[in-house]
Amino acid sequence: MSSPSETPNADITDAAARQSTQRRLTRVQTFKSLHYRDFALLWVGMILSSVGTWIQIIAQSLLVLQLTNNSGFALGLISFAQAAPFLVFSLVGGSFADRVDKRRLLMYTQSLQILFAFALGVLTLTGLVQFWHIVVLAILVGVTLSFDQPTRFALIPSLVPREDLSNAISLQTIVFNGSAIVGPALGGGLVMLIGYAGNFFVNGVSYAAVLVALLLMRIRPVHNGRSESLLRDIRNGLTYILHEQLLAKLLINYGSLMFFASLYTIFLALFAVAELGTTPAGLGVLYTATGLGAIVGSLGLASLGDYRRKGRLLMASSFGLSFAVIAFSFVHLYWVSFVLLLIIGIMQTVASALSVTLLQLNSPRTMIGLVMSINTLIVMGIRPLGGFPFGALTAVVGVSASMAVGAVISAALSAYLFLNNGRLRTA
Repeated sequence: MSSPSETPNADITDAAARQSTQRRLTRVQTFKSLHYRDFALLWVGMILSSVGTWIQIIAQSLLVLQLTNNSGFALGLISFAQAAPFLVFSLVGGSFADRVDKRRLLMYTQSLQILFAFALGVLTLTGLVQFWHIVVLAILVGVTLSFDQPTRFALIPSLVPREDLSNAISLQTIVFNGSAIVGPALGGGLVMLIGYAGNFFVNGVSYAAVLVALLLMRIRPVHNGRSESLLRDIRNGLTYILHEQLLAKLLINYGSLMFFASLYTIFLALFAVAELGTTPAGLGVLYTATGLGAIVGSLGLASLGDYRRKGRLLMASSFGLSFAVIAFSFVHLYWVSFVLLLIIGIMQTVASALSVTLLQLNSPRTMIGLVMSINTLIVMGIRPLGGFPFGALTAVVGVSASMAVGAVISAALSAYLFLNNGRLRTA
């Protein structure tokens, strides 16, 4: 039996040991999913591919402006051409992903992306490129991504165990936002060094990183072997989601955040010029703030691991996003706007990652692709639509009031959903 004088020292030693172990676990836990070989391969491949995508976005935008005498409408048309196919094909793509080997499907979609990038590169290099070529290729890219993007997320549960799914999805959200810090600047520099065509070829090569990752994976192919028609499969899946209140309300809340609270992404340039009076360089810094916030939010969420009460954190981040956008709308001081955009980036990333995590954790394994396709439809198809009605509203009440109105609507819908559904709060 220990003497009284030995017990305090033993307790202090044990507490110190527990704290040391907890610190080590916290450090490791942030990137815990990267310990799984197949997920790490996909993650690294997607980062390289996303950098290439940003390189092409910069070059393609400049090329469009050159071909159309600096037409802003032409840029908008290219964006619409790529987004429109999601409204038609995303549900088909998600349901298809539930039927076939997801890794093989991604190999096909990534190969097509290489083909499209190289086609644009060849047309540009030979001087044959015309505006309509870019429109057609943008539509083809949108159709391909309608299958690619839901399949990416639907593949993740096959790469990590259930308890690490939240961590993996949080890290996955870093991919595009993290590459946004490097890709645009690199793309602008490469345009000066190797021209537009060179950028397109670089993007095509970047997709090879994903192909290599997919080829090196050791997961077994999974086929559901459904006998139902694809359209009936989609109808049955949508019926299930509508009757499963948790899934339906998660999707409604996420759709509300994207359509109403994310208007700042559409009107940021107008806001910066009209309300802040900033330069193009200052606008670039503001865009960087949201990217940095997204990375901070993703890493913070990944560090939490498989925590309980994800619904409460989703509720807090949903309200946090709406209120931060309201503040951003009316506080017209540049550096305050920078800080608020940083907070907005954090809140939006946390809300997005939690929505995807909860959707996957509460969906049947055979329906994850379809559920993720609805998520893709919200991000790529529904979010841009918010710019039409609220763009018209800016002509009446101004850009600040328009963004604030959208954020207020989003906050009200979130309040209704969370306060009237205890299961959503405690998910």
